[in-house]
Amino acid sequence: MTTDESPAVIAAQARAAAARAQLSSTFSALQRRTNPQTLASDLAANLKVRGTDAMQGAVGTARENPVAAGIGVVLTGLFLARGPIFRLFRRKPDRMKR
Repeated sequence: MTTDESPAVIAAQARAAAARAQLSSTFSALQRRTNPQTLASDLAANLKVRGTDAMQGAVGTARENPVAAGIGVVLTGLFLARGPIFRLFRRKPDRMKR
């Protein structure tokens, strides 16, 4: 029979202590990563990088194809101003009766 001080028990206790330390470390890392402030700052940094990359890509494409970029800008402007444009050309019943 083995006693509490046998090498197998001491090794098992050491493995258990190492596993507890690793679990504690992992839990602490998860707590830091799921902190709302950390998540928000990571998201802001990620959006900033992606926005910068997208803008650089758009500028590069516009430099390569200036006519297509100009047409895109004009069409976007027309789309955004569609309400005032339609009101400009809409028939006005009061003026038609006079």
